[in-house]
Amino acid sequence: MRKYPLPPLDLLRSFEAVARHRSFTLAAQELCLTQSAVSRQIKALEDGVGFTLFHRLHRAVDITAEGQSLFEAVTRGLDDISACLAALGASTKAPQLTVSASVAFAWFWLMPRLERFGALQPEVDLRVLAADQPVLPSTQEVDVAILFGRGKWEGLEAQLLFRERVYPVCSPGYLRDHPELQRSADLLDQTLLHLEYPRAAAGDVDWRQWLLRQGVNGQPVRRAIRLNSYPMVLQAAEAGRGVALGWSYITDQLLAEGRLICPIDKALETADGYYVSVSASASRDAAMTAFLNWIVAEARDTSGFRMLAGNATHSE
Repeated sequence: MRKYPLPPLDLLRSFEAVARHRSFTLAAQELCLTQSAVSRQIKALEDGVGFTLFHRLHRAVDITAEGQSLFEAVTRGLDDISACLAALGASTKAPQLTVSASVAFAWFWLMPRLERFGALQPEVDLRVLAADQPVLPSTQEVDVAILFGRGKWEGLEAQLLFRERVYPVCSPGYLRDHPELQRSADLLDQTLLHLEYPRAAAGDVDWRQWLLRQGVNGQPVRRAIRLNSYPMVLQAAEAGRGVALGWSYITDQLLAEGRLICPIDKALETADGYYVSVSASASRDAAMTAFLNWIVAEARDTSGFRMLAGNATHSE
């Protein structure tokens, strides 16, 4: 014995469409059926329930009082089923997390490591938003932001990943061709590669500041090469075109691979740093917690890596 003595559900679906459109023709178009097929289904439904659902007029369809009551009940049932399916579908979707960072940080530091995060959290749908104008996690667009500064942003909770650390880098070939490069002051007689762009996502360290912090106050003798893209600066350094400033979170790995070398064992570490931040008022779900724990652990491994012994050929 059936628990629910209902007419066939395809008849109820056709009935709902006719009642909603007040038209057999429009209902047939929606259901991809012929008008005569819909008419036969409504007739079968009326025969099954034992009362008339529609008045067939010359050029229109009018619903009866009984039909209106059934229409309201069928609509409630279909709405409940639709809402339930939508909720179930949402609950089975992969958790999504949007992370913002500067272009350099995203390209050089984050992206090479994301495979490890994916292996640990394969169910998380991670979206990376790279922009040199900081996008804060107080907006709905971003869940987690990697920010550069002193760690104090209103409405945010920030945890230090590592400090800004800057040192000179060049290709091994360039250093072989310039054996005179032994001290910081010798950089004044080298081709210096300058990065020129609005430093919204990085610090203010440039060659002038770096040399001043090393006690060098003279003017470079050779003409410099100025570029507005850090990947281009590193490419020029690898090609032996001159000496660049290397930010440790980017260039430590390049030194380890032998692609670049630190000609002078002198580094400038500032009070600024790179922080992972979230909104202080946002709730932390499992995906966000997993990402925060992972990136802090990755940064801890990075901060433990420094220039290899002997990489700096000369020291002062």
